[in-house]
Order: sequence, then C-alpha cells, then structure tokens
Amino acid sequence: MKKYLSKLNKLPPFVALTWDLLNSPAYKKLTPSAAKALPYFLGKVKVGYNDPEKYIKTFPFSYPEAEKLGFSYATFSRIRKELEKIGFIERTEGGGLRGKGVGYSKYRLSRKWESYGKAKQAEPKPFAWPLAAPIIADDKPKIKKSILIR
Repeated sequence: MKKYLSKLNKLPPFVALTWDLLNSPAYKKLTPSAAKALPYFLGKVKVGYNDPEKYIKTFPFSYPEAEKLGFSYATFSRIRKELEKIGFIERTEGGGLRGKGVGYSKYRLSRKWESYGKAKQAEPKPFAWPLAAPIIADDKPKIKKSILIR
C-alpha cells in the first residue's frame, strides 16, 4: 500500500524553466520555434537541477529526433544555430555523414546566455601603428614606377 501511495504523489517528468531564464534578455530574444525547442535541449541532460555536472555532460540531438518532435530539417537547423549564438548550448562534436563525424552532433548546455545583452567590459584596444611611420634609411634608393598616359 505504501508503494502505491508514493507513486500517486510522484510528479511526472518535467523540465524546470526558472524565472531567471524566462525573464532574461536572451530568452526574450529567442524566436518562438527556438523557445519551444529549448526545453527539449534542457531535458536531454538527466541530472539534478543544481548539479554542476549539468553543464559538463554532452548529449546527442539528431535531426530525425527533431522531426519526431515536429521541427522540420530547416527549422531545426536555424534553432540550433540560434541557441548556440545566444549561448544556451555549445556544439562539442559535429555529426553527419560528410566530414569527420559519422554519428549525430553532440551538444553541451552553456551559461553564456546569462551575460547576453549586458554591457561587456572594455577590451584593450589592439596596438595601432602611428599615422606617420618612421623613415628608415636604406642603402638602395627606391624607384617609383609611374605610368605615362599619352
């Protein structure tokens, strides 16, 4: 009887989307298709919500699997690129029949979305040469070639 009651009180599997995630500028910037697909990427990692291993584990996500979820090939390609660009996922291994990979692409969750849209720290400017370069004396005189137009 006790086991039966514990099954009744157990929640079905779900993916937690926190208020921080839902109210972030990164999530608000997502297209509706990408926002719909994000929980499927978040749910691929089978660890606890606060487990630091959540951002280390890699997982495959194939195009046929995306088609079963209702995404066309082209839509899933755009979703994947958008989630990578904004910082929700990182691709760790490329898949496909061409190139190195023979299997599916592998991904990892990322926390780069947390800094999306925030002012970045000023990066040091690269070295810029002065406008007037110093003249170095050469042994050989330089001859300029000119074209005469008649």
